[in-house]
Amino acid sequence: MRVEQSGSETCEVTANGAFILARVPVRVVGDAKNAKVLSRYHIGGFLGRDTALALRGTDEATLAFRIPRELFREREHLTLQVLGNGETLWAKRYEIRWAKDTPVLEPLSELNSLPREAPPV
Repeated sequence: MRVEQSGSETCEVTANGAFILARVPVRVVGDAKNAKVLSRYHIGGFLGRDTALALRGTDEATLAFRIPRELFREREHLTLQVLGNGETLWAKRYEIRWAKDTPVLEPLSELNSLPREAPPV
């Protein structure tokens, strides 16, 4: 099974102003029926909790990450991941910046990407 990004990520402040909502459209390729698939984010020194995903093969889905606003600081690094069966199925790293009151995710180069293996799930 593979997870591929299928469009541009979006990032916005939630209505109550307490969180940042980062969304990434993805496509699942291959058989995901028996896979335990999780999403996770890491920002600065904070590791968000694992969230179970219900994905099926060749499905389109949108990953949604709700991140406390106080963690979303200028030039901080944010890593978004999808993990399954002990490996990283998809990962992307960003640098955060703010354009007035709007959060912006700037992709970091692949040279700074995560290791291929994920911690056990």
